[in-house]
Amino acid sequence: MADWLSSTEYARANRLTPQRVRQLLAAGKIPGARRIGERWAIPGDAAILRVSAGRPVAKDRLSRAARACLKALRSAGVHSMVTGSAASGGAHAQSDLDLLVLAHPGRTWAQVEEIAFAAAAPYGVPVDVVFAENLPPAVRTVMLRQAHAGPVR
Repeated sequence: MADWLSSTEYARANRLTPQRVRQLLAAGKIPGARRIGERWAIPGDAAILRVSAGRPVAKDRLSRAARACLKALRSAGVHSMVTGSAASGGAHAQSDLDLLVLAHPGRTWAQVEEIAFAAAAPYGVPVDVVFAENLPPAVRTVMLRQAHAGPVR
């Protein structure tokens, strides 16, 4: 595997603008890219997925992906909750799945992300994993208020 690159380095290497790389990352079109806090780590040999416009993520697929992620994480001993648009009911066809990880005893951040990504992969839903321990207290409080730990509709 090639070295990991920042989004700016990846943009330079692929003759793209940093803004375009951020758009591709948000759309999940650079496989293997990992979000670490506010930054991205991208495999240097990652190719951009050139998928023709297809069916957007349906709300029911988002719900099924959320349930699968919560179940997989729970079985790994990770305490997590669904947050964002999937929890608030504001999900739309282009929504991703936002997970708030409250506790992950014995698991690294990368292991938790791998579990979540693998559980959501069959549904084609992009996942954003946020670790509560990295959030400022005020942000954590707001996210906990909007989070949903049970089955998602």
